[in-house]
Amino acid sequence: MTVLIGRADGLYQYHNGLTRCDCPLGCVSALAASGGQLCAVDNTEHLLWNGRRLIAVDGGIEALLCWRGHILTLSGETDSLTLLDGSTGQPVTLSPAGVYPQDMCLLPDGNVAAVCGGADGFIRLMALPALRTLQQYRVPGFASRLMFQQGALYVLCTVEDGSLRCLIGRLPLRTGRYEALAVLPGLPGAIASDAHGGFYAAAGEGLYHFPAGAVHPDSTAGGFGLIARIQADDRTVFLCDPVLDLCCLMQDGHRQPLCEGGVQCALLL
Repeated sequence: MTVLIGRADGLYQYHNGLTRCDCPLGCVSALAASGGQLCAVDNTEHLLWNGRRLIAVDGGIEALLCWRGHILTLSGETDSLTLLDGSTGQPVTLSPAGVYPQDMCLLPDGNVAAVCGGADGFIRLMALPALRTLQQYRVPGFASRLMFQQGALYVLCTVEDGSLRCLIGRLPLRTGRYEALAVLPGLPGAIASDAHGGFYAAAGEGLYHFPAGAVHPDSTAGGFGLIARIQADDRTVFLCDPVLDLCCLMQDGHRQPLCEGGVQCALLL
């Protein structure tokens, strides 16, 4: 098992122990990797490192993806999605993506990115590489996090009902009809498939598991700050919690810390 960990003092790797990576960024606040391509962002200096060179990028990068030798950056500061050439770092295409957009994912065919538009309340499907908007769907509240699973986007939205809550919704792309599934206390954190048709969702200080087809969680775990990343397989759940400066594994309810202190982001490879 190999984990990349972005910390306030640089980039680290966990593999039977924690070692520092040869990376020129002072603080690593976002990570992405795919097909041997690695990207890391320092939001304090507005820099991206692609493993070979430093590239100037917009501030406030909320999400980062590697795509066919290119790099997708989603900026909450400039409200834009940008496609960069992975070799030169030059912008290829740029498109408006909402109001403080928060998250994105690739659809299975690899030619479309789904983007959470943030405060404008839209989920956009954007064609690659042109970044042309193919479709947009309004969802309740502030569109915060999303994932794709079995023909549908699962979306976490921030809504207010006396206090801030996390609304989980499902958006089948075949019909485009949004369906509210559940409301959790606290701000949205992250959402990820459990590999069995269900999913994990984080909100506030909690982690919740929803079996396939369920609208009520069958298990919960508390004591977190706000989980920003979840990756799960048959037995283990990988979590990154920047509020608690922690990344860890969970198995059968037990937590195994991999790194504590200064954690900004992490990625299980």
